[in-house]
Amino acid sequence: MLEKKSKKVFIGLVLVAFLMIAVYEFLTPNMSDDIIYGDKVAEAGNFFDLFSQEYEHYMTHSGRNVAHFILRVFLFMKTKSVFNVVAAAVFTVLSLLMYENIDNKRKYDIRLYGLVLLFLWFLDPAMSNTVFWETGACNYLFTGTIAIAYCTYFRRHMRHESSNSVSLMIKMFVLGLLAGWCNENTSGGVILFCLILLVDKWIENGKKCGFVKPWMVTGFIGNLLGFGIMILSPGNFGRAEVAEEEHTGLLAIMARFLKIVNNIRDNYFILVAAFVVLLIFIYYMSADKKKFLETTKYMRMLGFVALMTAFSLIAVPSSQIRTYYGAGLFMMMAVLNGAGIVANTLFMSGSASDKEGGLSYTILQTAVTSLVAVWAIVLAFTYIEQGANLARIKREMDERDAYVWQQVEAGEVEICVPRLRPQWENRFSFAYDSDISDDCDYWINLFYTEHYGIECFWSVDREEWTAY
Repeated sequence: MLEKKSKKVFIGLVLVAFLMIAVYEFLTPNMSDDIIYGDKVAEAGNFFDLFSQEYEHYMTHSGRNVAHFILRVFLFMKTKSVFNVVAAAVFTVLSLLMYENIDNKRKYDIRLYGLVLLFLWFLDPAMSNTVFWETGACNYLFTGTIAIAYCTYFRRHMRHESSNSVSLMIKMFVLGLLAGWCNENTSGGVILFCLILLVDKWIENGKKCGFVKPWMVTGFIGNLLGFGIMILSPGNFGRAEVAEEEHTGLLAIMARFLKIVNNIRDNYFILVAAFVVLLIFIYYMSADKKKFLETTKYMRMLGFVALMTAFSLIAVPSSQIRTYYGAGLFMMMAVLNGAGIVANTLFMSGSASDKEGGLSYTILQTAVTSLVAVWAIVLAFTYIEQGANLARIKREMDERDAYVWQQVEAGEVEICVPRLRPQWENRFSFAYDSDISDDCDYWINLFYTEHYGIECFWSVDREEWTAY
């Protein structure tokens, strides 16, 4: 009876997770690169022209073809509502995949799945870029889900020691190819993840390769092939040549390292601190060091992959916070595994209070459940407040867009518009980072100038605006 109730609540939570994201997606208009790529896609005479456009993108811009082809498909449909629903579904799938990667969980573990959702809502510092902005979601949410799906699938078959089949070989190759072709540092993290699993299994097998099956080989080859195609894009080299840095040589590498450290400190400190605290707590709960190492093995592995995925960004001159998305997912899963160990594993220290029903056990369970419950209440308040702000931002942007087209139809070639009201800015909207500047020659202004087919486009503060 208890399991049936837990199942119903769990399914309800999954539906709520989907609806919450879907609502915010519908409240987020197209902006910035969505407009730019949308104009390009509009030139396609049919669906197959998207492939030639993507080839041009590969040759001149970057090798992230999986992400950008997904984006082109959505833009080709000319209706954002399809993307809104699919993005919400992908976010929900990602949350379930992360939940699947928690080893120490109960059946229909509502607390841990709730914690997964809370992590995704609160501990992704660039959620406005990675989930709610269409271009960003295709580059990070969609590709991150593909990457975690492959890692989950690969690990599950390794743990179950699945026998080989042609079907599994093909599935592993295709999924591995896509996972390797998603995003430079995240795909590199996927390769490292699988390599660690293989090396660990090799050591466990007495340093013999008898455990290796063809599906493991095809999956890993797919990873490497996709990754190779992506990083060898001529567009990548072109962008690297025009990138500017204050330093060169060793100093440049040191400067990049420092930026990564600062970004982790400023944006992922809670996750890193939680990871360390949980390891210390589990260490003191463990009966001995061997038990500790065994229990936290997967947790520590995920933490290592997360850090390597983040620090691999040292290969590029500069990186935005959204590029840490894959590293953040790995670190979230590491911390979630630690939370699962603490919440659901009893370490026998000989004291009755440490056993189920004892005082220490009761205090621990109360603390875990209270943390999730209180954090969920905070999310509810935040969601309602910022949802109202998203609605206001969308209304303002829709009004502005209608006004510009009205001016274009009237023959105006120099158009001024109001900037967004600053009091509505929030961490779930990318609109302020891509708002129109007061400079006609600013990069985003130039893109919109081309979009509307005018000569000059600029903005003023909303308080100075009187046209409407």
